[in-house]
Amino acid sequence: MLLTNIMPSMMYVIPIITGAIVFAVDEIIGKKWALGVFFVTSFISFILLTDKEAALNYTLFFGYYPLLKPLYEKLPKALSWGVKVLTFNVALTAIGLIVTFIFKLSFLDEDMGKFTIPIFAVLFNVVFVMYDIMFTVFKTRLTPLFIKLKNKLS
Repeated sequence: MLLTNIMPSMMYVIPIITGAIVFAVDEIIGKKWALGVFFVTSFISFILLTDKEAALNYTLFFGYYPLLKPLYEKLPKALSWGVKVLTFNVALTAIGLIVTFIFKLSFLDEDMGKFTIPIFAVLFNVVFVMYDIMFTVFKTRLTPLFIKLKNKLS
């Protein structure tokens, strides 16, 4: 997460990668440790990062979503996608409100128009669906490695 201080353009990518690490800890060591890693990383991110939006992205979505995804995927497919998209949109709305009203960062310029927020929302949802699909590929490809690591540790 500290890399967002060096490369601010990575404010979405670094939280995604850090969330994948939380998933790896969950698969190898267990959910208790993964939750501990998530909470500690969230707390330290708010203290050390200058880019609070990256810390929010991690804390309010990308950090815990890899832990919820397996639970969501036990639901029927349509309901699973509905719950995933709902979770993402609640987090996206919370991040937007916190960034705008607490951190006082300007999300929109007056010149951008009234359709900017809906357009961004649709684009973010498309990116979320791609993220979810790619995370499934990541999980499928790396789970055998995680199983080997888990067996070596125990």
